[in-house]
Amino acid sequence: MIDWKKQHCGVRRATYTQVIELMPDLKEIMETFPENVNDFYWDIKVHMLMPNQYPCIPNWHCDNVPRDENGNKDFDARRLDLPMFLWVSNSPATEFKTVDGSFKVTPEKWLKFYQDDIHRGTVSEEFTWRGFIRATHKDIISKQPSENHDPLRRHSQVYVDAANFTW
Repeated sequence: MIDWKKQHCGVRRATYTQVIELMPDLKEIMETFPENVNDFYWDIKVHMLMPNQYPCIPNWHCDNVPRDENGNKDFDARRLDLPMFLWVSNSPATEFKTVDGSFKVTPEKWLKFYQDDIHRGTVSEEFTWRGFIRATHKDIISKQPSENHDPLRRHSQVYVDAANFTW
């Protein structure tokens, strides 16, 4: 079992080799990945959460939707033939919208999804550490990381519900 509080904040657009180099404790999880690990870029976030915090965007959205030269989402440029995968260590779970309603991601299982799959973060109900892994097929990423790209994530933001937040 991974002790998430002992990990880096994570990585952003890392290669498999970089993930194993920077976060070697994740090797066992990465070995369960259902496709060729080298065909993907890896985003990993480690969060320390308190009740009423979201580890990711709490509004419905799609991942990795390309943007045009003006910064607007270009839904026609999506690659719906190429997958992404996600894996979460524990709650709060990511929720996906379906034709029949919605479902929450099962912790510690790889979930295949695509750029048109609508999902959102759910709120933490407890004090917890949470690991999140997203694998994005390299051909989805339009702007490839440069050779000197530093994938180490320096921070992982959390989101709060402004209507219920006080300091």
